[in-house]
Amino acid sequence: MDFHTYISPMRFTGGILSIIIITLVVWSACNPAPPEDSRAAQAVRGKQLFDQYCVSCHGQNAQGMISDTLLQDPADLTTITARRRGEFPILEIARIIDGRKMIKGHGNREMPVWGDVFAQQGEITEDDIKGRLAEIIAYLMSIQAS
Repeated sequence: MDFHTYISPMRFTGGILSIIIITLVVWSACNPAPPEDSRAAQAVRGKQLFDQYCVSCHGQNAQGMISDTLLQDPADLTTITARRRGEFPILEIARIIDGRKMIKGHGNREMPVWGDVFAQQGEITEDDIKGRLAEIIAYLMSIQAS
């Protein structure tokens, strides 16, 4: 057998292993979906909820819209962190969106009480409502202006 045509078992195994590793790396790079339980995945689902429930008042870019029908223009949701000196107030925003408990200093309640809206949608639990709020909040956190 010629030296150049012989492939050692060690070299063959190393080559196969390299091909498998490269394939896995390429496959994972081509799979843009974030892990299911990650904040990025929550933000993706939150964007869908935002588009369904919030866009009509806060706009496609979440920067609020001028409204002739509301007493107060909807807030620019991309500047929540900036208005809070670099902190995103998760619990406060959750309470504002949920709306079932009135928040002192939030003013009147022109925004729908989303906690009640979600609760009236068939077989939904309190945990499901909190999950939806968490997804919307993850989306809002992801769009904060730098």
